[in-house]
Formats: sequence, structure tokens, C-alpha cells
Amino acid sequence: MKRILFVDDEPRVLDGLKRMLYPLRAEWQMAFVSSGHEALRSLSEAEYDVLVTDVRMPGMSGIELLSEVVKRYPQVVRLVLSGTADQELTLRSVTLAHQYLVKPCDAAKLRATVERAFGLRVMLEDRALKQLVSRIHSLPSIPATYLNLMEALQSPEVSPKDIGRIVSQDIGMTAKILQLVNSAFFGVCRRITNPAEAVVYLGIDTVRALALTVSVFSQFDTRRAPGFSIETLRDHSLAVAALAKPVARSLGLPPAAVDDAFVGGLLHDLGKLVLVCNYPEQYETATQEARQEQIPDRDAESRIFGTSHAEVGAYLLWLWGLPDPVTEVVANHHRLDRQQAQTPGPVVAVHIADALIRGSERHLDVDYLTRMGLAAGLPRWKELHEEMLAEK
Repeated sequence: MKRILFVDDEPRVLDGLKRMLYPLRAEWQMAFVSSGHEALRSLSEAEYDVLVTDVRMPGMSGIELLSEVVKRYPQVVRLVLSGTADQELTLRSVTLAHQYLVKPCDAAKLRATVERAFGLRVMLEDRALKQLVSRIHSLPSIPATYLNLMEALQSPEVSPKDIGRIVSQDIGMTAKILQLVNSAFFGVCRRITNPAEAVVYLGIDTVRALALTVSVFSQFDTRRAPGFSIETLRDHSLAVAALAKPVARSLGLPPAAVDDAFVGGLLHDLGKLVLVCNYPEQYETATQEARQEQIPDRDAESRIFGTSHAEVGAYLLWLWGLPDPVTEVVANHHRLDRQQAQTPGPVVAVHIADALIRGSERHLDVDYLTRMGLAAGLPRWKELHEEMLAEK
């Protein structure tokens, strides 16, 4: 039975939720409390999968409640359901909640969001890793890029496009900006997967508040993982993203799917950053084993962590509410055999680009490509790669 805890100080809101969700009583075990203190007591007495809370509440605010839940019960999926138009409160909640829903929220939307949270839980079996990833609210950036952003944001003449270009060069910044812009609070009528476009939509003031007031962005600490180069990870990710775009076009994908391939390519190795930042010694052991035994990184990671960077990255992006096509790319870019679609999509484009950028066709799932009638495209994809290298 799936267990959900709802928190709101307004009795009529709780009554409305009870009535609205009554048909789901056979699928969900639900509890409704009117304060943050009651919520913490409930969490101490029983195990819950999902917390849905308001932000503006007397006594203990939703922000304070979320802070405590992060510390005490990090494995709980944290959703905000609020009607506040206070942007500062919303931005603060972005560092603590996984997703933000706006009141009034119909049953179908709420159910879909909660069911999605339940669905992604199967991706990571290890409880400690689930707790780790659920606790993460941001990812560190390349120090030079971080300093560049901080300097640009303090310039009165900087434009959203200038900021967008900086954000687009960084994995952690891109993931966080896309989480925010796709939040229901900003009322975007369509999903946005282009980080530069996301910055233009949000505006400089919002990005400045994220960086300077809420401190969402941070520098990567090279001392914690001396054998790891975040610059190398960035360069590989940018190259995969750049190549995935023309490969996606060559596969006949529509413009939206081409954009998904680009962003999926940029974020496909995001899980490596999660692992190295939190388990630097174990991650170094995994990379050494991969080099010595000449096996894929993901296989060595599975030995050490019980899972790979692909699942870790996808789990985080799903928690953050990024669009499904992007998180699917991150989850499956090594495993095309998981694809159920009868036509190629962004995952295939990123898989091909990743293999070519690595310079080894042994990373290609030739069986899948042959089965889908795509193997004949390999010479053309190699040409695209060579053209990209020639332009550098």
C-alpha cells in the first residue's frame, strides 16, 4: 500500500483533498494533518512514501517542515502544493522540495505526480543511495563557470542570453534551471528543455535570486576527488549533446525530440557527478577497475554501488520533475534493449553520439540498430562526427 501524508493548515483544503482523493482509498493509504509539528509526529510513527505540504503555514512553515524532513527522512518524496504567489518562498522551496504544484490542483494532476514518484522508486534498490539522491538539491559546477556566472549576475548590463550561454555550459546549472522552469509555479504552458531558453523565460532577477539569495549553485571541490576532472566530464557531455542533435535530425525526429536529444546528451552522465561528489573514494575505485579490466564504467559502478550512473542520474532528474523524454535518455542511453518504442527517439540519438564521441564502436548496440533497420546510418553518423571535429 502506498502511503501519502498531506499537510495544510486550512481545514477546508484538507476536506477538499479528502473528498477529491476518496476514490483512491483502495490504492493509497492517506493521512491528513494540519501542522508541521503533527506531520513530523506522523512521520516518526509510521513510514510514508510521499509528503505533500503547503508552504505558508503558522507555527512551523512548510519550508521549516521540509528542512526537517530532509534531515530526518530523506527517502520521502517531497511535494509542495501551495497557492502562494511569493516568489522568494517558492525559490526557497526549490532547494527542499522535489516538485511544486499550484492550488487548485485537480485529482488527475495530483495523482499523476504522486504515481510518477512511486514509479521511479524501483529504479534504485539501495536504500542508502535513495536517501542520498533524495537529499540532493543542487549539483556543483566547474569553478571557472561558477565564478563567471557570479560575476555576470552582478553586472547591470548582462542580458538573459548572456546568462543562458553560461548556464548551457554546465551540467549542474542546466539541471537546476530546467527543474525550476518546468515547475507549475511559473505556469509554463509547454515544457522547456533548452537551458538558454529557460533563463530567458525566468529572467535575470530569478536566476540572480537562485544564485545569490538561495545559493542553489556551488563550486565543485576538487580536493574531495583529486582524480576526477569535472572539466573532462563537461567537455564530453557538451560534445555528446552537440553530436546528438544532428544525429537526431538524421533519424527524422521532430524538433521537440531533437531538443530532448541535445539536453539528454548534456545531462546523460549527470549521475557520475552525483556519485563522485558523495562517494569519491568508492567512485575512484570503480574507475580504476574499469580502466584495469577494460570494462565499461557502468559495469564497475554496478559492482561498487549496486547500480550505475545512468540510474542515479535519471532518479534525481525524475525527482526534480524534468520532462520524461530527457530522463529516459539519462536512464537508458547505455541500454537500448529497454526501448519499447517502434520508432527511434532521443535515447537512440544520444546512444549513438556517446559511442562515437568515445571513439569506440564497441559501445554501440549494433543488435538493436540492426533490428530497427538503422545500422546502415553508421557511415553518415561518422561523417557528422568528423564534420563536428573539423569545425573546432
